[in-house]
Amino acid sequence: MSNGNRSAPKAANPNGGARDRAAKAAEGLGDNPVALLAGGIALGVVIGMLLPRTAKERELLDGVGRSLADRAAATASAVKEAGKQEIDSLLPGRDATKERATALFGSLLDAAKGAGQKA
Repeated sequence: MSNGNRSAPKAANPNGGARDRAAKAAEGLGDNPVALLAGGIALGVVIGMLLPRTAKERELLDGVGRSLADRAAATASAVKEAGKQEIDSLLPGRDATKERATALFGSLLDAAKGAGQKA
């Protein structure tokens, strides 16, 4: 006969609930390895940011950082130039547009003269 008091089992094993929750969390992470990988990467980034750089790291990685920055700048410049050329190739040239407008205007004038002569 239970009187609804559930504190007795917890008193017998106070860490039982925490262990059960930890076991369930571990099972959930095992079911989702992508989340585990993302969490590990995030934890590694945070730890890496908190640790100070050593002189050896600066010596070895300084050139790599500059090289990556130079490559990124060159790539951005190349992409910008390629985009500019692509846009220029899609848009008609100034001379071609002028010729088309002149031809259109001449056609309109001829049509107006023809309509005026018929009337």
